[in-house]
Amino acid sequence: MTIRIKNQRYYTTEELSDMLPLTQVSIGNYIRKGKIRAVKIGLLWYISETNLNLFLQGTFQNEKK
Repeated sequence: MTIRIKNQRYYTTEELSDMLPLTQVSIGNYIRKGKIRAVKIGLLWYISETNLNLFLQGTFQNEKK
């Protein structure tokens, strides 16, 4: 279920797996590795449209070292 917060669209991992040629497990692994920045609300991870675009462009910021 896509949500909007302050005019920013957020997608669940399930929605991204429908949009992209990736599984939910792969998306979860990218989140854990820091390749996709996401926020957890309740039990679900949400990825902002901005962070999705950064990931697709290959310009993510990996903060985990």
